[in-house]
Amino acid sequence: MREVYLDGERMRTKAEMHDYLIAKLELPYYYGRSLDSLWNFLSKETDPLKIIITNQSAIALGYGEVLIEMLQDLERSNANFHLEVR
Repeated sequence: MREVYLDGERMRTKAEMHDYLIAKLELPYYYGRSLDSLWNFLSKETDPLKIIITNQSAIALGYGEVLIEMLQDLERSNANFHLEVR
C-alpha cells in the first residue's frame, strides 16, 4: 500500500493546498486544482492508497474541513483508499 503523508502546515491556503497535493500525490498537469478534480483522480485509484494527514487544524480554514469530509466520503466508497487524520 502506498502511503502519502500530508502536513496541514503546508496547506494554509487553498492555492498552497493544491500545489502541495499536486506534488505529494503526483497529480498530472491537467489536474483542475479543485476538490471535485481531486475526487475524480482519487476515486479512480485502483492501487491501495493511504493518505495520512497531520496538523489538520492548520489546513486552510473552511476549505480544509471540506477536504477532510471529501476524503472521508471517498474512503467509504473506495475500498482501495484509506484516510488517517492525526
